[in-house]
Amino acid sequence: MSSGPGREGCRTADVITSLLEHARAAAAAIRARVAAVVDVALAAVDVTATVFVMNDGGRFHRRHLLAEARRHLALVLRGRRRDPGLDDQIVAAAISTHCLDITEPKTIRGLEAGYRLYTARWSLSDLPARRRRPPHRDGGTRG
Repeated sequence: MSSGPGREGCRTADVITSLLEHARAAAAAIRARVAAVVDVALAAVDVTATVFVMNDGGRFHRRHLLAEARRHLALVLRGRRRDPGLDDQIVAAAISTHCLDITEPKTIRGLEAGYRLYTARWSLSDLPARRRRPPHRDGGTRG
């Protein structure tokens, strides 16, 4: 007695299903072993640069750094849970290394950490100057 085409097709499906299960198990094991590593110093630079560029005049508060640090972690960790306080570590590193406190407190509240005003500490003198439009050929301006 020969087996019909139905049995052979069933065996192929079983093999494919088994291979798929093994592949999924291997992927899960690899993901479990490879922990997402967050470089706090690099995150601090990235967060400071982003906040500096995105805020008008390059002035910002701690809360702006904290929000950007959380966005950074969401992107880097791709949905994995972050260690408690990691966002605060990034903000602390950003403030201590890359930020300059420019607060001129006029009230008691202005002395509180959450109300301090910062800007980036690095110099922008090495950036190329904005290029101006060349004058129109007849000496007038374009418009």
